[in-house]
Amino acid sequence: MSFTSSTQQLCGLSLDVAELYGKPHIGAHYEGKSVKSHKKDDDSTCLICSKTVQSVHHVPPLSKGHEFTLKTPNGVFELRPSLFALCGSGTTGCHNDFHGGARFVPEWVWYTDADAEAWWNGEILQRFKPHSTMLYAFGFWRIHDRKTGKYFEVNRV
Repeated sequence: MSFTSSTQQLCGLSLDVAELYGKPHIGAHYEGKSVKSHKKDDDSTCLICSKTVQSVHHVPPLSKGHEFTLKTPNGVFELRPSLFALCGSGTTGCHNDFHGGARFVPEWVWYTDADAEAWWNGEILQRFKPHSTMLYAFGFWRIHDRKTGKYFEVNRV
């Protein structure tokens, strides 16, 4: 992928971190405006191992920021972290593997440079709300497993 957003749009974040905001949730959702209003979906299982969900992980973690303001030629959009339903807590199970040892590293991957550009100039967000599953028409989640060196892709269309 050769498209990159402007430094001004990133507001001090790396592109890799900024790309995580506003993308589709997996097995969880927000019930209110607060990032702390996250809930697991009734039928969700752990994204990694399919065990019973015990917690919800913010992608990126809240330590990176509770929201990201994306300023585009087509409007200003307040984006919250995406949510992943996981087993364990921030210190146990698969949830720990996103935190503690950072075994699992999520990445949003655009299908084309034109899709990335349409996100960063606000065209996609004019058509679809942040976290919409319709965003899978433009990209997908890639989860890197640093322990095995492998990755898997999630496209929940």
